[in-house]
Amino acid sequence: MKLHVIEAGTFLCDGGGMFGTVPKILWQRKVKADHRNLITVSMRSLLVEHEDKKVLIETGAGEKLSWKFVENNGIENAHLLIDSIQNAGFSPEDITDVVHTHLHWDHCGGGTSFNPKKEVVPTFPNAKYHCTRAQWENAMNPSPREDDAYFTDDLLPIEKSGQLNFIENEGELFPGFELRIFNGHTPGMIVPVIHLKGRKIVYVSDLVPMAANVPLKWVAAYDLLPVVTMKEKNAFLREIYEENGLLFFVHDIDHECCKIIWHESKGPQVDQTGSLEMFNRP
Repeated sequence: MKLHVIEAGTFLCDGGGMFGTVPKILWQRKVKADHRNLITVSMRSLLVEHEDKKVLIETGAGEKLSWKFVENNGIENAHLLIDSIQNAGFSPEDITDVVHTHLHWDHCGGGTSFNPKKEVVPTFPNAKYHCTRAQWENAMNPSPREDDAYFTDDLLPIEKSGQLNFIENEGELFPGFELRIFNGHTPGMIVPVIHLKGRKIVYVSDLVPMAANVPLKWVAAYDLLPVVTMKEKNAFLREIYEENGLLFFVHDIDHECCKIIWHESKGPQVDQTGSLEMFNRP
C-alpha cells in the first residue's frame, strides 16, 4: 500500500468559526489570522494505492464555483486536485473509488466538473463514490444551520451516473482501509483509518480539522453537536494515542500530520507535527 498526498487548493475561513468558544487570544498563538479574522486553510486529499485500487479521499472545492463565491471565500488553486493526482502518476480515469467523508462543498466539490459541453459530470468516470446514507439524506434535506454548505451540482450528477454507493455501517472498504462514522460535526461523517506498516493513519477530516483542534474543547463552531464532537474526540483520540497512530489533517496548511500525547488532566495534546513522508521514513 502506498499513500500520496494530494493538494486541492486553499480557502479563507473565519478563525472564530474554526475554534468555536476558544478565545482568539488563545487560538491566534497557534494559527495566524489576517485583519479580517480570516485564516488560510488547506483542502488536502489523500490517494491510497493498493493492488488494483486507487482510492481518493476527498476532492476539495473543485472548479465549478462562481467567481463571486470563489472571491468571497478566498479560494485559490482549486485546479491543484487534478494536477496533484497527475504528478503522483495517475489520471482521473485511474481512480477506482472516491470517499467523501461528508458532503460540505469544501470536501466534495471536486468530485464533479464541467465536461466540454459545460454539463456537470463525475470527475472520475470509473470510480465508485462512497458516502454514508445519513450524510446524503442530510445533504438532501439540510437544516437552516447547514443549508449553505451543500450544492446540488456536487451531488446529483453522481447519483444520476449510477456511481454512488452508500456506506451503511462502519467496517473495511477493503483490507487495511477502515471506515469509522462520527456524528458531531454533521450526521454520518466518515473518518478513514488506514492500516499501514503496523500503524494507524487517520484521515481525521472535520473531527479534528487542524493540529490546533486536537485539545478536547477546541471544537469548531461549525459542528452541529459540539458536545458530541468532544465525546467522539475523547474516545477516538485516546485509541489513536494508545496505538501510536497518526492524524492526517485536511485543513491545516502548515502541518500534514501529527502524533498526540495524552495528559490525564488535559486529555489529548499535540506531541509532534510534520509531513506524512517524515513520519513514514524507515
